[in-house]
Amino acid sequence: MTAKITALICYPQKGETGITLREMKLIGGRGIEGDFHCGKERQVSLLLAGARRWMEAQSEKGLCFGRFRENIRIEGLPAEALSDGSTILIGDTALKLLPGGKHCFPQCRFFAEDAPCPLLGAAAFAVVSQGGIVRLGDAVS
Repeated sequence: MTAKITALICYPQKGETGITLREMKLIGGRGIEGDFHCGKERQVSLLLAGARRWMEAQSEKGLCFGRFRENIRIEGLPAEALSDGSTILIGDTALKLLPGGKHCFPQCRFFAEDAPCPLLGAAAFAVVSQGGIVRLGDAVS
């Protein structure tokens, strides 16, 4: 299966509902045009689609379920591809993954119960090293 983008979401204002897009502009060294993270250290957030499905299926929600909001959701990419320092290619664009990735909060029930949380291996933050347009359905490598 070829990895592909299954959702693109821009968050113009912090804390507000995101806007689902069919395409978005990535600006090299800045982030997503129109997103409140543009120009900050963590310019783009990525999430593997399986982790989002897992979160939606849970009857009891973890702390991050409402806090973590991905900009780009990817289906079919192995979790090991989201390792620190890796580069994710989407069309003509390139995203460099930042070290550290997503961490757990002690207030989260999964953390407190020492229960596994797939967000740890399925979520990452990146900077845009090469800008361009990304579209829903674009291949990811």
